Amino acid sequence: MASSKLTARTTVYLNPYIKKFVQHKAVEESRSASSIINNRLADLLEYLASQKSKNQNSKTALEFESILQKAGLSYDDLRDK
Repeated sequence: MASSKLTARTTVYLNPYIKKFVQHKAVEESRSASSIINNRLADLLEYLASQKSKNQNSKTALEFESILQKAGLSYDDLRDK
């Protein structure tokens, strides 16, 4: 991944169908699988935070937003550009 941001390496075990989908999407968009996964996770986290803050039933989303703020980050910072 050609990014100026620091990245952390990790192992994630994906369902074979999800892996194949991500691989095809990466080729189709001329992007890395990591970029696709990072951006989709960032989208999901942002969506969940907006839903939870509407319902106020869970502190998890608000806690995550607090962690982002303390780190000086936003949801856009989580996405590969």
